[in-house]
Amino acid sequence: MPRVALALMLLLVAGCSSGVDDVLDAWRAAGESPSAFTDVGEKLPGGKCRAGKVSGLDATVCVFESTEKARQAEEAGWTLVGNAAGAAMVSGKMVLVIADPRKEDPSGRRINALVKAFQGETR
Repeated sequence: MPRVALALMLLLVAGCSSGVDDVLDAWRAAGESPSAFTDVGEKLPGGKCRAGKVSGLDATVCVFESTEKARQAEEAGWTLVGNAAGAAMVSGKMVLVIADPRKEDPSGRRINALVKAFQGETR
């Protein structure tokens, strides 16, 4: 009986993962250094969003109820990028927004590495 309880508890904890933590772990595994990501509410309409910095770049990761709702929010993601170099992309039920307003990544290599790690984790 204790094994069943432990297994159920592990499934419950795994089910509570927002997906954002998995993305942060993927970035760490890729050699990037994300800061603590804090809850920023619905920074993109309909999403549960967390934001922080990754290797000097501003990043926001939002989780949506469905892939369709995530796709609908992608354009708003580009608004967050503004005039900075960056990316806004959908993968599954998640949207990633990266912006480089301080020109920390002139070649775009870090942005590219973050996007690839995000895609690898969310597909």
